[in-house]
Amino acid sequence: MRKLALGVFLILVAGACASVKPMPIRTGELCFRCRRPILETRLAAQTIGGGLASNFRAPGCLAKYLADHPGDHSTMFVTDFASGRMIQAEAAVYVPTVDRDNGERDYIAFSDRTTAQSEATARSTSLVSWDAVLEQARQAQRGN
Repeated sequence: MRKLALGVFLILVAGACASVKPMPIRTGELCFRCRRPILETRLAAQTIGGGLASNFRAPGCLAKYLADHPGDHSTMFVTDFASGRMIQAEAAVYVPTVDRDNGERDYIAFSDRTTAQSEATARSTSLVSWDAVLEQARQAQRGN
């Protein structure tokens, strides 16, 4: 019985130590996909898989990378624009935006739906989910 209890304890401890946490992203780091510098860390995203962290300029860049690499099952994080904290990509709501520097469509991530809705209203747009962000990237990849 003691061996069983010890085994269960060790499994629980190992599981607790294995949780994936995002790494800090600094201004000026290069986007893993497009190799452009990350200028606004409140828009940045990150994947962690196989012990490696890959940083992206914004959720749209991450989604385009995933569209090109459908077998990538890394843990995905985006930055909550309001707080600057990293959150799970699937848990965020997104406000479509256009990058003023290059005219590309991208997304601003929010953990709070009310805050996101205020931003969407100010930009005259609607909220979208992570699935919609990914689907938009897949359609762009197919040329649709």
